[in-house]
Amino acid sequence: MNIVIDVSVFIDRLFIYSEERSIRAKNLFTLIDNKFLSIFEPQVFGIELISPTSSQKTKKNRLKTLLRDN
Repeated sequence: MNIVIDVSVFIDRLFIYSEERSIRAKNLFTLIDNKFLSIFEPQVFGIELISPTSSQKTKKNRLKTLLRDN
């Protein structure tokens, strides 16, 4: 079964703007993984993800944040 996750949830997981939201996003992805669900990403996902990350972080900081341990 496929599930669509809003890009804001991915952003909450990748970047810690709010500790509570980041924890909720992590818990959601853990639940999805435990239920063996597949995440469907529409083509527009990449564009939606790039926009807020490019406006919030420098290129170096974005890379550092994306490579952090999950």
